[in-house]
Amino acid sequence: MIRLVFTVWYLIGLGMMLTIGVPNWLSFSNGLFLVFFALYASSLETRLGEKRIESWARIIIIGAITFVIEEVGVRTGWPFGEYSYTHVLGVSLGHVPLAIPCAWIGILIAVVNMLTLTNRWLRALLTGIWTVIFDMVLDPVAFERQFWVWAEPGDFYGIPATNFISWFVIAALISLLFPTQRSSKHIQYESTRLVQAMLLMFGLLGAKEGLWIPFIIAFAGILLAQGGIRVDRIRYKQMV
Repeated sequence: MIRLVFTVWYLIGLGMMLTIGVPNWLSFSNGLFLVFFALYASSLETRLGEKRIESWARIIIIGAITFVIEEVGVRTGWPFGEYSYTHVLGVSLGHVPLAIPCAWIGILIAVVNMLTLTNRWLRALLTGIWTVIFDMVLDPVAFERQFWVWAEPGDFYGIPATNFISWFVIAALISLLFPTQRSSKHIQYESTRLVQAMLLMFGLLGAKEGLWIPFIIAFAGILLAQGGIRVDRIRYKQMV
């Protein structure tokens, strides 16, 4: 059910943002989309055979950790840089929209389940790299659309390099919370499609705003993710 809700919201929202724009009375849909994203990714996580209470406990812990990090970030400028959120993403707790930890949950779960690695440290490294790829597409678009505002001009479309370094470190460390035995090919495939769909959305929105480097990064990421599926399929056939 959540997959259908996410897909419909995704298609309608992307179509509107690329054409007529989102009317003011639908502005709440920006934050709600990230909630649906997190719920869809979480539904994949809970279908891997682990006890549901353990899966949901980890999801809640990830949400809590990233919320605290974001709250500290807004208040102090560390570790991401000086920034503040606008009203666009909806209801906030403290200085952080509740949709933000949902975005972290969605990205981390989708990326971790896309990677079929039993080496926890190698998976952490690749999780950090993939989240930076994701953020190099998402952040310029979000900044352009005023989801949040950076206090001082940065190195990449107004975004400081410290932001991307922090994304890498935080994502890599949080990925260590996930168990390494994640054997479902179907979940891997669906998680990859989810990552690709999000890159496609923000890549196209970036192109609309004239952000061509994020657009190129998005499509390079889509192709790289597809290549990962093909490599895993070849490896699996060689093993059976």
